[in-house]
Amino acid sequence: MTSDRPLIALATDSAVPSGVGEHMLTLARALSPTHDIALVFPPNNDAARFISRGSEAGFETVRLDDAFAGWLKTLRPAILHVHAGIGWEGHDLVEAGWNVGIPVVRTEHLPYLLTDPDQKSRHRIAANLADTLVVVSDAAAESYLAQGFAHTLTIRNGIDTPVARRTRSQTRAALAIADESQIVITVARFTAQKGHACLLRAAEEVTRELQDVVFLLVGDGPDREAMQILATSLELSNVAFLGKRTDVPDLLAAADLFVLPSLFEGLPLAVLEAMALALPVVATRIGGTIEALGSDHPFLVSAGEPSPLAAAIVAALAKGATSQAVGYTERKRFEERFTATRMGQETASLYRAASERMCVA
Repeated sequence: MTSDRPLIALATDSAVPSGVGEHMLTLARALSPTHDIALVFPPNNDAARFISRGSEAGFETVRLDDAFAGWLKTLRPAILHVHAGIGWEGHDLVEAGWNVGIPVVRTEHLPYLLTDPDQKSRHRIAANLADTLVVVSDAAAESYLAQGFAHTLTIRNGIDTPVARRTRSQTRAALAIADESQIVITVARFTAQKGHACLLRAAEEVTRELQDVVFLLVGDGPDREAMQILATSLELSNVAFLGKRTDVPDLLAAADLFVLPSLFEGLPLAVLEAMALALPVVATRIGGTIEALGSDHPFLVSAGEPSPLAAAIVAALAKGATSQAVGYTERKRFEERFTATRMGQETASLYRAASERMCVA
């Protein structure tokens, strides 16, 4: 590492980093022209792929173990940027940075969801130790404001434009799906938050109305087996559970429609990926998803209701050229608001301000 470039430690203690890990890698790439980056992840199987990818990209990778406090004290990064996937994460990391006297930035990747009094108290203590509490959408900021956090900073999520390595026909051939079939895809971890049960019940209705529709469910998680059992009970032979994939851009480029039926979101990266590829999106009318797509997006539905979701899927698939135009509008909105470059610039400005405040103090 060069001495004239500030060292930034991007850290999470999330046991299953998932979207948080993707965000950290994207932010690292966006900051790397002007900053040295260290990526800090817990030493477990779910985080191992992010440690590997970070190392392959040329970033220093640090395992969050007993030696981390010594690393922090010795290297003294200019900023410790803690990423919390949910409100009960990240507290020990914030305190570790505060104890060493390093400016700490904390990003909350979801709206405020805590209800347990002890968890709320612990979160507030850690949040107050951070120089800045960042949220990933204005909708998330409103949820923190309602809890008395008056000084959050919104830096909306951004991503690099996904790049498909195979053609639409090549990907479909690999999946044994005909070119004329319509593909509906979702990319999401299998947890209750993401609304897979609602999607499967909507798929049953769609399948009764439309011929030759295939649903691709990409991802893994604790609810996957239960959703496979549900799909079997609904006799959905046109639903494929693809698990974790390294070719998500190819799958998106081969699809006709992206669906995200979440119950809540911060600002979903998967929706941004679909937008970047001009893939029309059907999604639930919730906080950060509305912020991504815009309140006037034509394919927004109420969360947790299979029939409206099914109707929106049918309408989006049936409209053809109109839906394609919606996809192009999504891509323009992505390019204007949700690029990784914009996110990196806003984050770098925050780091400079935090460092200056520390110097003054």
